[in-house]
Amino acid sequence: MAKLNWTLDDLKFQLNSNPLIKGWVITEENVHRRERYFLLEKNRVATDQDRNVRARIISVKLFVHLKKPGRQGEISKKFFTSIPLKDQIDSAIEAAIQTDHQAWELPKELPKNIPLVLTTDPDMAEDLDGVSDQLTSRIAATVLKARKSVFNSAELFLSIHDRQLHLSNGLTHRTSQSRIYTEAAFSFSKALPSGKVVSDEYLNSHWAGHLNQLPIEEIFDQAADRAEHSLDVTKPVTGQYSVIIDSEVISTLLNGYVSQLWASNAYHGLPFIQRNQDFIPEARGDLLTIILDPSLPFGADTTALSNQGLLQMPLKLVDQNRVIETATDKQFGDYLGNAPTTVRGNLVIQPGKLSHQELTQAAPQVIEILQFSGLFADPNTGTFSSEIRLAKLHDNQTGKTTYIKGGSLSGSIRENFRGLKLSNSVTQQSHFSTEQPQGQGYFGPEFALISDVSIVG
Repeated sequence: MAKLNWTLDDLKFQLNSNPLIKGWVITEENVHRRERYFLLEKNRVATDQDRNVRARIISVKLFVHLKKPGRQGEISKKFFTSIPLKDQIDSAIEAAIQTDHQAWELPKELPKNIPLVLTTDPDMAEDLDGVSDQLTSRIAATVLKARKSVFNSAELFLSIHDRQLHLSNGLTHRTSQSRIYTEAAFSFSKALPSGKVVSDEYLNSHWAGHLNQLPIEEIFDQAADRAEHSLDVTKPVTGQYSVIIDSEVISTLLNGYVSQLWASNAYHGLPFIQRNQDFIPEARGDLLTIILDPSLPFGADTTALSNQGLLQMPLKLVDQNRVIETATDKQFGDYLGNAPTTVRGNLVIQPGKLSHQELTQAAPQVIEILQFSGLFADPNTGTFSSEIRLAKLHDNQTGKTTYIKGGSLSGSIRENFRGLKLSNSVTQQSHFSTEQPQGQGYFGPEFALISDVSIVG
């Protein structure tokens, strides 16, 4: 009878025993997550749902021999301990044989003197339930503050991700990471002269890797304040504007666009910016200096090793708008004949010299984006677009600031970042998704002013 509930040792033994298999990478992730959903009930915050979730995910990347010289098959699959192991391995091998990739090798030498990086909040690691209760009390207290807007709902997710990385070259590496997500929704209603009552809701969300990065009161206050202003709006007038974007948008745009500095883009024939080329063509504003740093405490992509088992160290990619390095992993280093470099890490942007107030006064009319409805960004072209969920129009000719909503914004990093102005205030951003096991981290200016952005009212 087939053996069920197999172990990782069983998996590694069978992979090593199969002559068709050239190499493998196993990632095991054990997740402990607390989920709470909140509603307002009888003028107090009530817990609508309270979930305690535990999950185990085993992912295997297989490399198999092919009869073609210099080629190999590759496949990535999830494995399940409740399904017979041999059946899953045979299925993965069969799928891998149907692929055709240029051959490459995992590192032959194991890393030495692996640095210690800080990725897990100690309070969360020790008592996830207790931290959940503490944050719940803070949420309840801030919701009960007197406001013109009304609290609708909130969510709080806390999780600890324990991972093990196993490579066929003998490497075993264990890591842990804490993640926090919260969101708050407030609504505001008012009566029109006709007597009709209109209402609108504003949703604010935030990711963090440590409790010190979670300003709950600020998140809820901001959602409540912006909900109050969401009805006192006009549509923007069509035209070209100087636009202030915040760190969340900066992180989204640049974390995607820097993929053009990756060796994988060069190999696949995708847009690629070589060393000694300008990162932003014809840049004349604040010149970007960009560092990929996997060592920063509690960053979303803080790690000591890459997924291929190579040491990851801070790497300066761009110096004053001049590209000076290419992010190269072992696979594409082998393909292109280059030594591997750092490919994991948080994006670090050097700050500018202007305050937020000075940015709002940098042009006759400045639009400050408070929230997009859904930002679309293409890393290959550098273009981006979205509907404006809420923004401020700073009219420096009249001295008035008004709220706007609606209309579409579109632009291009290659064009609208030419006259870039960065704030002197800095902040940290984290973002995680279910699609990617690693997070997206940002340490840099809190705001940026981009110019000649097209807005259609």
